[in-house]
Amino acid sequence: MASMHLTRWIVSLTCIAFGFLPWAAAAMFFHDVPDTHPYAESIELLRQRDIVQGFVVPGEYRVFWPESSVTRAEFVKMIVHALAPQTLIDGCLEDEESLQKFGLGMQLSDVPSDAWFAPSVCVAWSQQFISGYGDGTFRPERPISLAEASKILAIAFKLAPVKIPDLDQLGAEWYKPYVHYLDVAKAIPPTAQDYAHTLTRGEMAEMVARLLKLPSEELPEKRIALDEVEVANPVTWADASNEDLGYSLAYPNSWPKPHLVTRGTYDGTIFPKLRSLWKLYIGPQKECWGWNACIETDFSLTGFPLSEVHDAIAELQEASNVFILSDETVGTIRTILYEETTSCTARSAFVVSLHHFIRFTLHCGSELHNPETAYMRMLSKLQVLDD
Repeated sequence: MASMHLTRWIVSLTCIAFGFLPWAAAAMFFHDVPDTHPYAESIELLRQRDIVQGFVVPGEYRVFWPESSVTRAEFVKMIVHALAPQTLIDGCLEDEESLQKFGLGMQLSDVPSDAWFAPSVCVAWSQQFISGYGDGTFRPERPISLAEASKILAIAFKLAPVKIPDLDQLGAEWYKPYVHYLDVAKAIPPTAQDYAHTLTRGEMAEMVARLLKLPSEELPEKRIALDEVEVANPVTWADASNEDLGYSLAYPNSWPKPHLVTRGTYDGTIFPKLRSLWKLYIGPQKECWGWNACIETDFSLTGFPLSEVHDAIAELQEASNVFILSDETVGTIRTILYEETTSCTARSAFVVSLHHFIRFTLHCGSELHNPETAYMRMLSKLQVLDD
């Protein structure tokens, strides 16, 4: 039940647009965070959201101590307060089901129930953000490294699966997949590049703020996460392109080679409601349609007559079961990103150039760990080729 509440909270977080107060506000609130500090904006964002409060020192100055190291207890408290409602935090230690299931206190011997960080550690433990050390301790006062922080953040913000296959094979380099998740999501600040680096409070604020911005402020194609197969097998990109049909698309080399059908058909659900000229099936999941033709996968790239583009866009804009997420034109390329809901929700994009009209679709029922980010990453690698 706690997991459901936290998931719902995280989802609702994606609907919030973050705004910032003028730079002077950051400098005025924390005496030691001038507007020239590289992480002032992120610190101010977290202050506005009541994730950090800083400290009061003699002279009634409120300070943040951005250059001080961060303990594991401080780090976990910040992450939990960034993602979980206060009711969940307050009630975690009173939830007998959670305590019985996860054994908090019995397995983390140095987390007494009356410690100031215990409620946050309880939530992090119950949500599997943390697992403690092999000796049954949490070591709350120990400064946290980039490696440890990357694992907690990657799981907490759902950039990584809780369990990564074959992780034991990495041995002392267990941290690599998690650091990779954070690096690809551009959540690692420039002052924290070594995995053993001890994070400062300013760097911690920067990482959390960058991850909080991903759903609303970062461009969709930057919301990147790998699936479990890609973690176990380092990804390289293969190219699927056809100059005659006007597309070039990169896809993970761990997936089957895309299958092109030269004349596709309208499938009855996905806009536009037109017979397609061709269809390219892409992705790790597939079903056989007979005659050894396994072509049904998670993604598809479909070409339509350019002469139909205006009617198709008008139809899209008028459809009651379609929600247009964005409509942008860069140079000669127009991209309309939208979701279409029938029995489930599919995500698609119209990509229109001077000579081509293409639809890129993530079909319903994808079993990827994070299909939305996989879709956005592939969409960012799609090019429409024009003469």
